[in-house]
Amino acid sequence: MLPEKRGTAVLRMNILYLDTSQNVLITGVLRGAENFPRSCDAGKNGHTRLLMSEIDSALRAAGTDVSDMDVVAAVTGPGSFTGIRIGAATAAAICRGTGAKKVTVTEFELIAYDRGRATAAVEAGRGNLYLAECVDGRVESTRFLPAEEREKLGGGLLFEPLGDRAETLARIAAKKAERGEFATAFEPYYMRKSQAERAKDEI
Repeated sequence: MLPEKRGTAVLRMNILYLDTSQNVLITGVLRGAENFPRSCDAGKNGHTRLLMSEIDSALRAAGTDVSDMDVVAAVTGPGSFTGIRIGAATAAAICRGTGAKKVTVTEFELIAYDRGRATAAVEAGRGNLYLAECVDGRVESTRFLPAEEREKLGGGLLFEPLGDRAETLARIAAKKAERGEFATAFEPYYMRKSQAERAKDEI
């Protein structure tokens, strides 16, 4: 149950949300004010195998069907390149099939939610970081921080949401839907090319 008061229009909405940007795969259904979250360890390569069954399980727990969804929300990154692509493609396919509206959420928004002014950080591999300066959950600016500069930055970085990850994602999705902040596409938010793409560019 989400205790926050929300507009009556949103309380009537059914929202399917998913996060494939990390090793822990999150899916869930927000049916009005009731939240039905799921999470499982997908590792680095299990998103394709597990995503649809996890979505089906979340829908069953909520006692609803994918055709009843008004909104689909997905975390678009930064994070796992493969996971983000799978999540974006799946969310887009569901929206095409159901006519549901699209809501996109970044990893930075998840971390910064309900924290006022914050510096959100996401691991970018090999000790590098993606950073975002956020105010009241909104991203003001982003940058890539090389590993060699990480120690100079000191503390003050936030790597995880303040509360439960699925609950936080559901809250953000509901608020964006309430404000009418719908996206035209689930565009993956990488910030930087993958290692394979960078290697290809160097050939």
